[in-house]
Amino acid sequence: MSLHIAIDLGASNGRVIVGNKETFDVVHRFPSRWVAAGGDMFWDILDMFREIKEGLKLAFKRYGPSITSIGVDSFGGSYGLLDKSGSLLQNPFHYRNNRTDSIVDRLLERVSRRDFYRETGAQFIRSGTLFQLFAHAQSCPEVFRAAKHFLMLPDLLNYWLSGRIANEYTIASMSQLMSWENREWSRLLLQRIGVPLDLFGQIIMPGMIFGEMQPDLCAEIEAPRDTKVVLAGCHDTACSFYAARRYLEEPSNKATAYLSSGTWSLLGLITESPVVNVASFEHNLANEGMIDGTNRLLKIITGMWLVEECRREWASEGVVYSNEELTKLAESSGDIGSIIDVNAQEVIAPGTIADKMTDRIKRFCGNHGLAVPTAHREIMSTVVRSIAAAYAETIRNIEQAAGVKIERICVMGGGSQNQTLNRLTEQATALPLVLGPPLGPPEATALGNIIVQMETMEGARLGPAT
Repeated sequence: MSLHIAIDLGASNGRVIVGNKETFDVVHRFPSRWVAAGGDMFWDILDMFREIKEGLKLAFKRYGPSITSIGVDSFGGSYGLLDKSGSLLQNPFHYRNNRTDSIVDRLLERVSRRDFYRETGAQFIRSGTLFQLFAHAQSCPEVFRAAKHFLMLPDLLNYWLSGRIANEYTIASMSQLMSWENREWSRLLLQRIGVPLDLFGQIIMPGMIFGEMQPDLCAEIEAPRDTKVVLAGCHDTACSFYAARRYLEEPSNKATAYLSSGTWSLLGLITESPVVNVASFEHNLANEGMIDGTNRLLKIITGMWLVEECRREWASEGVVYSNEELTKLAESSGDIGSIIDVNAQEVIAPGTIADKMTDRIKRFCGNHGLAVPTAHREIMSTVVRSIAAAYAETIRNIEQAAGVKIERICVMGGGSQNQTLNRLTEQATALPLVLGPPLGPPEATALGNIIVQMETMEGARLGPAT
């Protein structure tokens, strides 16, 4: 049976994985590095691509001509600009760069929150692409005068792999820049933020052979020259939801919420079409595109990043915890009764290295009259209980907006391995958790990527297209 390569780029780490529905091999794993320079934060995208090429070379050395295709999925938010020669003008800004902090009021002078939601059906979150693009255009207008193409990160990687420039649908749909009504770039928003529409190409659906790997790249990584690059669903959440829904297809037809638990937690419901109404607006819910043309109604929630930031801080102080130890740490603490807003700016806003996550958590609790956690176990317990509480609130909000009663939650992603968080989520939501897909919940994104490649190479239809 043919094999396929999933390039799965997460905000914390990236992986190169070879597999099909029966086998799964992570041949290379690497950190998603960023660099601070000149007061800004940039993704080191060239280092990421070097790591991807190293993984591809390992994959082809191990599996050879059994590999027939490659697909890319990635986290969202960040983007790159190309000049007329196809060269990258700048390293992509990190979505946690503090350049968006000062532009929210200026952006709202140009487009109201209601007009923004009516146009895009997207979550109003300042780490999003619209905010980044507006800040970029305001601070560096000369870059936009030189720019000819706008590409989200997975689109940029597909370009470097195949030599073709295009904007894929699932990643465009979560950019805060796409009109939910016609699945095209929003002329209204781009005009109001002063960014030329001609930077943006036609939005194309996934589930197609995009091209073949570039000959010089094939020679470098020792791959067959006819290896196909497939548009497999460029947004990682689209891939994970797709795999989980395929896994859960069954006669019971239970209303299922899907939770992709990682650096970010994305919790939502699959609907036939976007849900844009008063309730979805008031609850700041996002509508994002699925691989088969359906819709995800969801909320972007700060997730395991809070855990990782605490871990990083404690490691710098000489106290190193494994994932299992952090889970047990949270479990060992009693409930001090403090629930923080995990999406509050005072918790997640970009800051300096000296602005520690544990200090932010303590400060939030103190400012809101909550018991202040001090011991490591109390801090970790507060974090996971707060994430679970955010899940419960989101379930209620989605039920109201979509007019359905959710009966279970399917959880996937690296955060699904935190048993304490799983237990607290079941308690907070009063819903059972289903762990899936069968290759392991942490692998749902890569599995979705590979499934789409298999279906594309076999000529299967994925569903409605634009």
